[in-house]
Amino acid sequence: MWVVKGVLLGLGLFFVGSLIYLASKLRPFEGSKATGISAITALTVYNPFFWIGLAGCLLIGCAVVGFWPAKA
Repeated sequence: MWVVKGVLLGLGLFFVGSLIYLASKLRPFEGSKATGISAITALTVYNPFFWIGLAGCLLIGCAVVGFWPAKA
């Protein structure tokens, strides 16, 4: 059960971090009103650091849940 909790915690951490990262990188320039889908995919799907971040968040989530104090 702790693996499921860890994965959910890691996915939540990754989701919030991805939203903050994209919001900071895709700020519209002065006068522009839209961002192309190619800019979003370049920063996410085609970026290897995005996938490394996903794996890292999953590991961190599982580690945090694994070290939670449990009832004996």
